[in-house]
Amino acid sequence: MTTEFSYLTFSVFEISDFNLFIDTVKVIFKKQLITGKAEIYSEIPNPNGWVNPQSGGSHFPKFSCWQNKIYPDKVFFISNYEDGLSNVCRIIQKHLRCNIITCALSNETETDNPFFKFYFSNSNLEERLIQAYKEDRWIFYEEGKPLSFENLDYYKRRRITDRLNNNIIKEYMIRLGIDINTIDAQIKAGIVYVRKKW
Repeated sequence: MTTEFSYLTFSVFEISDFNLFIDTVKVIFKKQLITGKAEIYSEIPNPNGWVNPQSGGSHFPKFSCWQNKIYPDKVFFISNYEDGLSNVCRIIQKHLRCNIITCALSNETETDNPFFKFYFSNSNLEERLIQAYKEDRWIFYEEGKPLSFENLDYYKRRRITDRLNNNIIKEYMIRLGIDINTIDAQIKAGIVYVRKKW
């Protein structure tokens, strides 16, 4: 995955059956697909084209999902919305009853409001959320029971930017067996969902 971004958010579904994932997306968006308000294209996506998503919610949502040879038991999800279409991801997860991870990373030198997020929800929909972000000031927030791979000493640091940042998120993902740098490598199947009308 590219390291040249201001903002990047993506999700990982722990599921090996990509066809089941696609079928679930089609069920969720059945009405929009039947009425021609949306289309799904089977194609190998370019995830790097989805970095720096547009802020706000007035534009038509688009998202891309793919599976690669490196992580055959995972499906990756990226969208053109700054929040990563988190509500859509949760709906998909509830249908599939699988684990999901959502990460948000920022380049602090290129954005006025950096946002870092690590979210995990298991198949029982038990959630863990950690965030560090800047509005008027830096804010650190956590919710849910800490996971076994977390380093709780990080959250005691004085500077909020040292409690959760790109490096810590990447470290947590490595502990979960995922190298962010390789999630877009050796893609073997993918789809792109495009909303065309409201």
